[in-house]
Amino acid sequence: VAPIDYTADLACPLLGLFGAEDRSPTPEQVAQHEQVLKQHGKQYEFTMYPDAGHGFFYYDRPAYRQAQAVDGWQKVFAFFGKHLK
Repeated sequence: VAPIDYTADLACPLLGLFGAEDRSPTPEQVAQHEQVLKQHGKQYEFTMYPDAGHGFFYYDRPAYRQAQAVDGWQKVFAFFGKHLK
C-alpha cells in the first residue's frame, strides 16, 4: 500500500520536505500526492528543494545539503509551533 492510499483518512496536518533529485518519492509522485491532498481538502505544507536528493537531512552522508537541511529544520519547528499547541 502506498502512502497516497491513506490520504482520504488523514486526520492531521502533513509536512513534506522533498529533494527534487529524489527517486523515491519522485517529484512527479509528490505532485500527484499534493493533487490528491487538495482534492480531499487536507491541510499540508510541501517544499521541494532543488539540488537535493534523498537523505539531504543526513549530516553524515554524501547526500547532505546544509542549506536545504537548515531551511527544512526551520520549517519543521515552525510547523510544530503552529500545529502542536
